[in-house]
Amino acid sequence: MATIDELRTRGEDLFTGRTATPSLRADEPGRFSWFDAADGVAAVRLAARLSVLAAAAPTVEDGLEQALDLAEARTADDPTALVQQAMALFVTHDRAGRLLGKPRTLRARPELFGSSRDDDGVRASTPGPEPALDYWREDLFANEHHDHWHQVYPWPGIARFNGGVRAWAGSADRAGLAAVFEALSPGQDWQAFLAAAGPEEVSDAILPLLRTAAATADSWNAFLDALPPHGYRTVFRLNDRQGELFLYMHNQMLARYDAERLSNARPRVEAFGPDFTASIPDGYSPNLPPFTDREADEKLAQADVDALVQMQAPLDAALAAQQLRRTVGSPMAVDGDSLGHAVEASHAALTGLSDTEYPGIHNQGHGMFGSIPGGQGFGVMNVPAVAIRDPVFWRWHKHIDNISIAWQETQPPYDFTDTPRVVIRDALSGAAANWTSPDVLLVSTAGLPAGADPAALVTAAMGGASFDAPVPTGPLTGADGLVVVDELTTRMQQSSLSDGRTVVHLTHDPFAVVVRVRNLENRPSAITLRIFLVPEQLADDRTAWMELDKHLVEVPTVGRSVVYRPDTEFAVVKKPAETDPQTVLDGANDPNDPSYCDCGWPYTLLLPRGTEDGMTFRLAVFCTDGARDLVGPSAECGSMSFCGAVDRYPDTRDMGYPFSRPFAASIPDTIRNLPAAAARTVTIRHVTG
Repeated sequence: MATIDELRTRGEDLFTGRTATPSLRADEPGRFSWFDAADGVAAVRLAARLSVLAAAAPTVEDGLEQALDLAEARTADDPTALVQQAMALFVTHDRAGRLLGKPRTLRARPELFGSSRDDDGVRASTPGPEPALDYWREDLFANEHHDHWHQVYPWPGIARFNGGVRAWAGSADRAGLAAVFEALSPGQDWQAFLAAAGPEEVSDAILPLLRTAAATADSWNAFLDALPPHGYRTVFRLNDRQGELFLYMHNQMLARYDAERLSNARPRVEAFGPDFTASIPDGYSPNLPPFTDREADEKLAQADVDALVQMQAPLDAALAAQQLRRTVGSPMAVDGDSLGHAVEASHAALTGLSDTEYPGIHNQGHGMFGSIPGGQGFGVMNVPAVAIRDPVFWRWHKHIDNISIAWQETQPPYDFTDTPRVVIRDALSGAAANWTSPDVLLVSTAGLPAGADPAALVTAAMGGASFDAPVPTGPLTGADGLVVVDELTTRMQQSSLSDGRTVVHLTHDPFAVVVRVRNLENRPSAITLRIFLVPEQLADDRTAWMELDKHLVEVPTVGRSVVYRPDTEFAVVKKPAETDPQTVLDGANDPNDPSYCDCGWPYTLLLPRGTEDGMTFRLAVFCTDGARDLVGPSAECGSMSFCGAVDRYPDTRDMGYPFSRPFAASIPDTIRNLPAAAARTVTIRHVTG
């Protein structure tokens, strides 16, 4: 019997293509696109087959070996990229599959992260303003994040039994299970069986039927195609608040890209749409065979334009009526989650939404842009691992984001009546001005000695008798290696890929945010500290604010707390934080890990580039009620904000709160008038040389 280590090696060989046809070879029969409806469903169905084989075997090792046998065999008939995506889903979501681990894409497929420029630094596509942002769109960590996020949140769904068939059989809806049994073995009185059977009997009965159906692709597809919607929902599910997070995560990517553009003296992204007949001003040549080029000023085919117009109309109608049409029954209310499902392409059997009204304008748009020119291309827009390299990705997602913003603008402003009774001061005395809080501070940690306890050092220096005193910039008294600053710095760094090539990418010098907060309650208060950043000129545009962190804090009774938050622990960042592609760590292999460890925004792109002269930003902190929010402590891996957790999204509030709705007053006035919020100015300087 193979050991787990031997099985992991086989899995790695499959992911790297060493035991299969290279996944994107130009001569491969059929190319796989995650944004293609048939391709995406096929990958999810294969992942479910792998889970069945893993669950049905007598031992974990036997099950994983059979799953790998199937995956390797499928490369003879399916595009290898499809099989690799199925394996990625299996390893990401299946308890047994997690034991295999998945090599980070940076290691397994370094060829995907090369530059679009040749050895002399010349870009092949038509010159224009966009090449100045190549370094950001082609950032290896950012592209890897986008790729893995779509594996964590697959739009066709996740197999429910990937936590174990016995647990699933014991908790699944019995009416849904009856439909599953009927599709597997028609003609028996399964409802009567289920009325009397316990979880173990159900598991013992259904597992061999699933194993038989999973034996061939044809029998597996026939089983799934025979399921009615409630049966399909018994077999597959979507992640918690998946539609909302689809919109929010991409919204945050856009906000960061806009800030990067301003750092390079470029305007914010202009949406492609709702005029779908417009030409696309910027071309893109990826320099990544077999991906094809897209010339400047190309247009979508008229048939694609007509299809997009037809898909946009029901969304506009839904926003106007505040209702989405369902396949059967009364309409569904529009909210952030249901709108995300309608816009992306979430499987209709899982959402109940009409797939004729909402076939997934987002996914289909990706395929249309990727097929330029003339429906014959295979551009990077087809593949999440490289899609964000193309300038048109951002124009398309600005349109998608505008759909979400249009719904948000119909919602009433938050009234902040549930804000906890804590104070972050706007001034120590006298009248307060905007963006000058003495309780929101920045500390450079570049000189922090190994083994130091910075949180204790900061508390001693800024708390106690010093809590009501201003903190000057410069070395922090009694805290060796910590320097209070009002300026953060970024720089370009050269790193090596696993295949020996070098890349140049943005990074920043390490820092921490320190917040002084006072509790007015006669009891300890749990608060969620939420930190955001925005370019100065966009501070009153709620859609431009970038989330940095949210963190659970316990403030003592009528007491004071000094909260130290290092950049490596911010909630948007994949943890452990990675500063160099040579130091990347594969995610944990613990089947019980509640986090999606390889998922999260790259630490190196936490800050926008800024300018050499220094670019002004606003940093804001909001406190919310931790008892209501249910935000947990910082996880050891993954990103709480962008990737959630296996069981539920760890925050009950709207994603992006409070910037997820319009404000009743201006944002600066709201912050100044809210005791539990404060803000300050920070400069970001880009250092060269």
